Amino acid sequence: MKLPLPTRKSKDTSSAGNGNGNGNGATPEGPTKAERREAVKTATIHHAAEGGATAAGWVDQRVNGTGIYTALLTRKVPKGTNWFYTLGSATMFIFAMQAITGVFLSMYYTPSATQAYASITHLTNDVFMGEFVRGMHKWGASLMIILIFLHMARTFFFGAYKYPRELNWVIGVVLIVLTMVMGLTGYLLPFDQRSFWATIVANNITASGPVVGPYLADFLRAGPDFSATTLSRFYALHMLLVPGLIGALIGAHLFLVVKLGTTAPPWVKAARPKGARPTEFVPAGVPAPEELAANGAITNGAVTNGAVTNGAVTNGVAPADPADGSADEPVAEAAAEEPAIESGESGAPSDQEAAGDSPAPSDSDGEVNA
Repeated sequence: MKLPLPTRKSKDTSSAGNGNGNGNGATPEGPTKAERREAVKTATIHHAAEGGATAAGWVDQRVNGTGIYTALLTRKVPKGTNWFYTLGSATMFIFAMQAITGVFLSMYYTPSATQAYASITHLTNDVFMGEFVRGMHKWGASLMIILIFLHMARTFFFGAYKYPRELNWVIGVVLIVLTMVMGLTGYLLPFDQRSFWATIVANNITASGPVVGPYLADFLRAGPDFSATTLSRFYALHMLLVPGLIGALIGAHLFLVVKLGTTAPPWVKAARPKGARPTEFVPAGVPAPEELAANGAITNGAVTNGAVTNGAVTNGVAPADPADGSADEPVAEAAAEEPAIESGESGAPSDQEAAGDSPAPSDSDGEVNA
């Protein structure tokens, strides 16, 4: 049995006029060519932006870029923050500039005793913008040393080396040493007369150091004497080892800065935390009543097995007021709360008498001998 194929219904053009079924049979006009082109352009931009946002969200879910951005750039800083706090960022920026210009210079430099100076001359005179890049690298080295010393001075005078930032201070000191090593190893690379003899003087000063000085000088020279191998040793240290250590320590330095925060300037007085008690009402070495409440019951100033008077705690006896002259008189109020122990009522001694912790009762009941 064959089923009939569905037929396509034709549009009723008779009711397309004025909307009430009595039109003149004319179809409504569609969008123009310019409108269609604009719609396609808008859709393309929308899909491109949506695709970029999707890719950014995919990366952010895996590396937590939003959290890193929030920690580095949107964290709170103390009041009184000024331009002195930008010295560390400026030093890091100069280090990044030194790394970029150094990579460019290494493309044309030859670490050879016979070709080093010729490669530097070719880079300066023949390569496009070579002199400009070399000048940036040369003066950037001096500027980085100046900035890192200023940053260290600001940290010292602002007291930012104190607890809990001691480790960050140690890292900063190591970074200063590595920066000076970068300057020393890079000074020899042109291998002209000035850099050659200046490096010999610096190496002899290193050899005069106690204990490790001679060994360190031999390591820098790559042997007992200053030779062509020394240039390769300095180039490897300047290009690979020292920059890697500086980059790793800068990362640790920034992590501790974000984790511990920055210190306020010394002329800004820190505000007292909310809910903190004034110091004049907290005697040194005496626990506060609310602290005692966590370990014992407090009722109208009296603590279990003790009495509290003006913040002082005594074992069963409250301190006497020296104003009324009764400091030397025995206090019997605490002992009066317990029934007096009569020796004739029981043949066995009480627990306190057996331990010898309490004074012996006198002839009069209810009183305690001083």
